[in-house]
Amino acid sequence: MIVVGLAVSLLMVSRSQVGGDQLHMLSRGWLLAAQGTWIHYGMPTSAGGKSPGSATSLLVGAPLMVWRDYRAPILLLWLSHLLGYLLLDWVVARATSPRGRLLFALFYWLNPWRVFFSAHLWNANYMFLAGAIHAWTCFGQRRRASFWLSFLHVLTIGIAAQLHSSAPVLLFASALLLWRGYLKIKWAGAVAGAVAVGASLLPWALTVLRHPELLPGGTGFPFRGLVLLFPLLRGLVYWLRYPVLFFTKRMTEFDFTATLGVLGDRLLATPLWALLVAIGPLTLAFPFLANRRMWLADRRWLLRKAEGAWSARRWLHGYVVGCFAAAVVSFAASPTTVMAWQGFIVLHVAVLPLVLWLETLLRSRARVWAARGVQAYAIAVSLLLVAMAVATPLYRKGGRDDVRATVAAPHAMFDELAITRHCTLVIDPAVTWWPDALPPPAATPSPATR
Repeated sequence: MIVVGLAVSLLMVSRSQVGGDQLHMLSRGWLLAAQGTWIHYGMPTSAGGKSPGSATSLLVGAPLMVWRDYRAPILLLWLSHLLGYLLLDWVVARATSPRGRLLFALFYWLNPWRVFFSAHLWNANYMFLAGAIHAWTCFGQRRRASFWLSFLHVLTIGIAAQLHSSAPVLLFASALLLWRGYLKIKWAGAVAGAVAVGASLLPWALTVLRHPELLPGGTGFPFRGLVLLFPLLRGLVYWLRYPVLFFTKRMTEFDFTATLGVLGDRLLATPLWALLVAIGPLTLAFPFLANRRMWLADRRWLLRKAEGAWSARRWLHGYVVGCFAAAVVSFAASPTTVMAWQGFIVLHVAVLPLVLWLETLLRSRARVWAARGVQAYAIAVSLLLVAMAVATPLYRKGGRDDVRATVAAPHAMFDELAITRHCTLVIDPAVTWWPDALPPPAATPSPATR
């Protein structure tokens, strides 16, 4: 199962395409690798402005120093997903049975959401590792605090906040888990982690003093989810969507023409899309029942503070509840409408109620039907991942609704990183769009990008 996930994801990496978001990130990394220019702010945010900090430039630029190809940073991202899974598997192996560990591999490691977002360059895709480190450091400190785990715990949240605006979910979760006794913290380690994060933000702070327009917060308003309700409900639905077959549009825009020809595309693309559209919402019933069962079965002791003698499995249940509550708080507080990627940081938690429920069913009188369902899901997911790897826009060049970037002028970066050879890049002097970290074409660099 691990090999299948690695192979499909690596196939996606080799076929990955570049659009506007990818060019924004690559421009930061290329400037660092090629010119030694370190951009100290990250990607544009949905709330306006730019993400704080220098982490984006480093994570994209360091691999480009080794291999000058746009897929080099994606390989590092691919490895980060493998590391994240190994950390989570370590936790799950100690909190569940071997059967539960296998189910977690199926519903997390082979999860189409995770695999799809493991193989193209995007800042939200780094959140899977951040969530995994959070779970691992929390589990390691469930009974006794550790300086280095506390340091890594705080450092992870701080670096994640430099990459994507969903990082506060981990902060809220840590506060809840600490309050309820599910997490112990060595405060010296936590302070050291905070100091390290603060030091990494100093160059950004100096940049913002000169260019306050880089600060996020230009659109929306806090606690928009509580006022309008829809954004909050949308976030809760995503929590249920992550473990099953209810995907975003970009994940199901199939075009098999390049690999199977026109006839193959006609026979597969529309029927597969229609099947997923039809059954996707129906599959929400399974995680809903799993979450409901967990809460009804555990509600008495989940409302109590954790005790040191509790088993790893009971701790894991409490961790799920704490992260879910943190996600609800984050979805409610978000100044913008919740999107799918805002929950990636807790996707590993969202699949756990279903994993734990199925583990129980496989020991019950319903084990035959549960086993058949799991086997059918495994076969379907494996075939679906191959289809996504060869036929969705982010992993094919050209075709219907393809991913492309239209820029105002040529640039050395496009050729040096092999973007022009492997991706659809349109040069149109009539457009004004340009990667925001690069100096404008035929113009003097703005002060914020020097």
